[in-house]
Amino acid sequence: MTKKLALGVLLYADYSLEELARLGRLCEELGYGLFWYTDVRFGRECYLGLASVAAVTERMQLGPGVSDPYTRHPAMTASTIATFDELCNGRALLGLGVGGQGFPELGITRKLPVAALRETVESVRALLRGEQVDLDGKVISLSNAKLAFEPLRDFIPIYFATHGAQVSKLAGKIADGVLIANTLLPSMLSFYVERIQEGMDAVGRTMKGFDLGLRIEACISSNVEAAFNVMRKRMAARVIGQYPHWDYLAELGVTLPQEFVDIAQKNDDTLAGDAAPFLPREVVDTTVLAGDAAHCAEQLAAVVRPEVGSITIRPHAAPGESVEDVIRAFAVDVMPRVEHLVAERDSIN
Repeated sequence: MTKKLALGVLLYADYSLEELARLGRLCEELGYGLFWYTDVRFGRECYLGLASVAAVTERMQLGPGVSDPYTRHPAMTASTIATFDELCNGRALLGLGVGGQGFPELGITRKLPVAALRETVESVRALLRGEQVDLDGKVISLSNAKLAFEPLRDFIPIYFATHGAQVSKLAGKIADGVLIANTLLPSMLSFYVERIQEGMDAVGRTMKGFDLGLRIEACISSNVEAAFNVMRKRMAARVIGQYPHWDYLAELGVTLPQEFVDIAQKNDDTLAGDAAPFLPREVVDTTVLAGDAAHCAEQLAAVVRPEVGSITIRPHAAPGESVEDVIRAFAVDVMPRVEHLVAERDSIN
C-alpha cells in the first residue's frame, strides 16, 4: 500500500455529551483522524456534541456526518461551521447529504436533492470567503446574505455522504471528499468511482487532493454469530427505511430475497427483526462489517483500492460488549491486517 489510510469514526446522536466526549478522546488516542457526529432530526444537537469532543481533543478533524440542505439553511450551516471551526482551532469538516428520516414530522419535502446540495456548497463557500450572496436557486434562496464575522478559515473541506450515482457525480465536480456509504463489494465501489470520475472529467479535476472515503457500519467481535446478527438486523432496518428507493441496489447487482421484500413493503422499520433472517450472509457482507477482526479485515482488503484515502466506521456493539471494544478493535486489530493483506496483494500483482 503506497499510502496510510486515515481512520474515521461516525457516532450517532444517542450518547450523553459526557459519554460522547469520552469516546472522542479514546478515538484520538487510538489514532483516528476523522470524527463525524450525526446531525439528525429530534436527536441531540450535533454541534453541541461536536463541541464536547473538540474540548477534549487536539488533532482529530471533526464535523457533522451529515447535515442536509433542508432542515439547516445553508446560511445557518455556514455561520455554524465557521463558529465551530473557530472553537476547534481549524479542525472542522463539513459533511453534507440529502438526509434520511424525520422530514414528514417537520412538514419538509426533500426536493431536487442534487440541486439542493450544489446550491448549498456554492452558498457556504461564498459566505466563508466573506462574500455577499444573492441566490434565487431551484431550492435555496438568499438575498444580501453575508456573515457578520470573519471566519478563522475561508475554506473548510466539504464531504458528501452518499450511495447514489448522481450525488457521487456531483461530488466529483464540487466536493473535497466523499463518504461512500456501506459499500464492500469491489464492483459497487468501482461504480461509484466511475461516477466520481465522470464528475471530475466534466470540470477538469483530478483525484489529487480529493479524499475518497468509505463509511461502513461495523460490529467487530470474537463472537462471530452475535456480530453477524447485530449487523443483519441493522441492515434490515436501514433498507426497510429506504423502501422503495432501492434503485442503487438493483444497479449494483444486489437482489433482496422476496420474503424480505414482502415485509419491507409494509414500510415499518420495527419489523426489521422479522425481516432480518431472510437476509443471507452474502448480501449482508456486501454492505457491513460483521464478524471477528480477521473476517472484517478480509472484507475491507477486498474493496480497498489506490483511490481510497480513508475508512470511517459507525460502530455497533455485540450483546454484552461495548462500542469502545469495536472502536479499539478496528484501529488495533483490523486495520493492521488490512494493510498487510493489501500490501501482500499488491506485491503479487
